Amino acid sequence: MKETHIGAELAFLRKGKLSQAAIAEAMGFDQSQVSRIEADPKPDHEDARKYLAALNGDPAAKELKEYLESGWPNLGAIGKPAYRHPYRHELGMAEAALGKLQKFISAPNSQLDLVQQAKQYEASLREVAAFLLDLKHNFAFVGNIAVGKTTALCYFADLLIQEATTQKQKMALDTGAGYTTQGEVRVSSLDSGMEQNGKFGLVIYPHPKEEVFRLASDICTSFLKMREGKENESRVQEEVEKVLRVMAGLPRTASKEHEGELDDPLIELAKVHDTPEKLTAEFQSRMNLPERTTTNLWFDAPSTQEGLIWLRDEFRKVNSGRNPKVSLAKRIDVFVSMPLIPDTPYEISPIDTKGAEETAVRPDLQAHYDDPRAITILSSHFAPDSTMIDVLAHLAATGKGSAISERLVFMVLAREKETLTMNSEDGSPIEDVKQAYALREAQIRSKLAKHPGGKDVPIIFYDSVEEDPAPIREKLLKKLAALRAVQATRLREIVAATDDLVSKFQDQQAQKGFKKLRSELRQFVETYRELPARAIPVQSQLLSALKHRHPRTVWASSTRNGDFYNLDSYERVATAANMDAKTRSDAAIAALNKLLAQLSQDPECAAITSHLTVLQKDVPAWHLKFLDEVKNRSQEIFRAVLFPDNKVWSDCKGFWGKGLGFRDNVALTVQDWLKLPSHDWIDEAVEGLVRKDWQDFFLAPIQEQTKEPPSAP
Repeated sequence: MKETHIGAELAFLRKGKLSQAAIAEAMGFDQSQVSRIEADPKPDHEDARKYLAALNGDPAAKELKEYLESGWPNLGAIGKPAYRHPYRHELGMAEAALGKLQKFISAPNSQLDLVQQAKQYEASLREVAAFLLDLKHNFAFVGNIAVGKTTALCYFADLLIQEATTQKQKMALDTGAGYTTQGEVRVSSLDSGMEQNGKFGLVIYPHPKEEVFRLASDICTSFLKMREGKENESRVQEEVEKVLRVMAGLPRTASKEHEGELDDPLIELAKVHDTPEKLTAEFQSRMNLPERTTTNLWFDAPSTQEGLIWLRDEFRKVNSGRNPKVSLAKRIDVFVSMPLIPDTPYEISPIDTKGAEETAVRPDLQAHYDDPRAITILSSHFAPDSTMIDVLAHLAATGKGSAISERLVFMVLAREKETLTMNSEDGSPIEDVKQAYALREAQIRSKLAKHPGGKDVPIIFYDSVEEDPAPIREKLLKKLAALRAVQATRLREIVAATDDLVSKFQDQQAQKGFKKLRSELRQFVETYRELPARAIPVQSQLLSALKHRHPRTVWASSTRNGDFYNLDSYERVATAANMDAKTRSDAAIAALNKLLAQLSQDPECAAITSHLTVLQKDVPAWHLKFLDEVKNRSQEIFRAVLFPDNKVWSDCKGFWGKGLGFRDNVALTVQDWLKLPSHDWIDEAVEGLVRKDWQDFFLAPIQEQTKEPPSAP
């Protein structure tokens, strides 16, 4: 949200009540001076004071006066919210509570154990206030290839060319029947208030040159192997190969002589450059990478529609490799000078992710699942995609259950013809789209409900071509409002606990309640100091992926020493460690939640119920921190040892093209590497960090709650 436009706020208060002339007379100013004040985002403080005085008796004027004179010193770096910030009231509560906490912490008669508690409240308040102050959020569209994410996003954000005569030309982003979006695309508004004109732009994050060279080599080597009958498909993904061929001036085209076939210029090129090395060198030379250094494209648009037309044309050139100055894009940021979502205080950035192939559990997609500010839209065909439903199972297994209920939406991108071919359960034809939606929703709901939190995931049906996007925007914004409401409730709970701490710290009932809480928590820590034995082998997820992912995916990962976006060996290891840590800690979490619930009902703890409410919300945050630390650190342990071991990966690559069993041979090679006596320490190191992280990130904050107040002298 923009900063407060003070002049506009003054004018808003005046309109419908007094004329500019009346205000000018009351202030002793000329009417032209009043007009200038109303047009100024930051008018002179004394002028604003006189203007408000002229509105004497207006409660709204009094509120604005108090806001302008308030200093908000306690939020510090977090800053003062705009006057029309939707959570200004809650942030004001945080500001006041922080002042109380700072006074309590510095008071000489405050007990040391409660001072520590006050510091925890202070840290939590700042964290929640920062979340609420920031109005930026991402809406990440995740889905299989060719599901229609890009089209849905364009309608959702009104990235549409009004004068276009075809559906494809109407989209400001590049759409097609799959294999079109080569990398993640983020759309942001430069000026949400822009009405007629402004800047439109593209910022490109290219792949490293080394990766582009490697991909070109893969295309050429695989092409020659296929001609020899030693391989049956390209080693490079279709959407990437298309772009690189265009960059090299070697696109395939529909054959005019042989229906259903493609004319491939590589065939003629390979007659001259007849070895992988020669063909790769020629391919790379034709891409002319030294000239492809442009990463920014900008346009001063005379109007919104002209800006969108420029965006459509330039984006498609970049996305397809037709801009001779731009290399292969890993990510593209799109900037438009128009509000993406009308009538909302939030700054929404829609994100079009690279289509999921084989799995939707990838590091780039996981970043969206983990983002506390992002709503992830699992986009599915009308027949629900299992890869999208599997996301819920993955999140539940790795302790991210809150993301399921708070930050996920299941969107079915339907097509009218498809829905009307559906039959009722008794075999009779479906009469209309609404009936088809209702039946399919019940079927999907039963699948989602099998996962913790799945029953609370909204299911939205949307035919982007036939249906108005306004109701879809409303539903997604409602989900965002619910996400922010959780944080606002959390803030109010901490404020209530702060008030109790400051006002009751010498109350005998409160002291008695804290004493019982400390005793129970000490017993809990003693009981659950050690985690149970390992339940899930760290290598399980990696070996399973190597055995079951597409051979081309396994090969691509092997050629990159296990570090490939669609099969990241180290992310797979880390996920297994994460799942193991969750499985081993679940009993302790359940026991602690049960204990705190019992204490909340205990009459002896009635005076500290606000504190117990805050503590109950802290438990999942501490648990998540523990799980994240285990995942991140175990990943780096394996990366530090396995990634640089070129021999094991060279052996894996060597199995390609030698018939069936490639994936099994790769999995066996990696498994044998893991079993080497010289690598025994890796398992021990991971186990050691799990136990240490349990102590440092989960038990330690609980132990802070058990500290006794100092004895009286």
